[in-house]
Formats: sequence, C-alpha cells, structure tokens
Amino acid sequence: MKLLYTHENGFWLANVRNLFEREGLATEVKNQFVGGAAGEVPHQDVWPELWLLDESQFERAKQLLEEILAAQEREGPAWHCSACGEENGSQFELCWACSELRPQ
Repeated sequence: MKLLYTHENGFWLANVRNLFEREGLATEVKNQFVGGAAGEVPHQDVWPELWLLDESQFERAKQLLEEILAAQEREGPAWHCSACGEENGSQFELCWACSELRPQ
C-alpha cells in the first residue's frame, strides 16, 4: 500500500476515491474516524488519507489524481453557503453540510 492523497474534507476525499474505483484502482481510506484527536495532534495528522492498494499502479494513480485536481481548479472558485457558511466546491449545486441551494 502507498499513500496517495490526503485532504481535510472527507466528502471530497470520498469523491476522489469513487473516481479511482471507477478507473479500476483499488484504494482504502484511513483516518476516517480520528477527527476527535484534533487539537491533541496537529490537525493535518487527522485528515482522511487515500491509500492505493497496488503500488505497481502508483504512476497511473498519480496521473489520475493530477487530472482530478486540475479539473477541480478549472471548475471555478468555491462558494460559501449563505445558510451555514460552509465552503463548497464549485461543482456542487447544494451545500454538502445543510443542503441549501447554491446562490445564483
């Protein structure tokens, strides 16, 4: 196994994992449930991690990750929910936290 990606937003990481699985790259998520340790350890140490199970696929996985992140940047800026203030990626039409519709 090889660490491929980590991100503070577990929902975003799950989306990335789904894209990898769709391409036939088996992955595992670690640190899903350690958020309670935040404050006791550095916050980035409790972020969810995406691990690639087959290290021989690392170059392919790295290229796919670069494509995913580049596509995310092309989508436009993130937006903040007017109801709860949560930051959402530009690709989302509903707030992931409270389901409020994206402002026009």
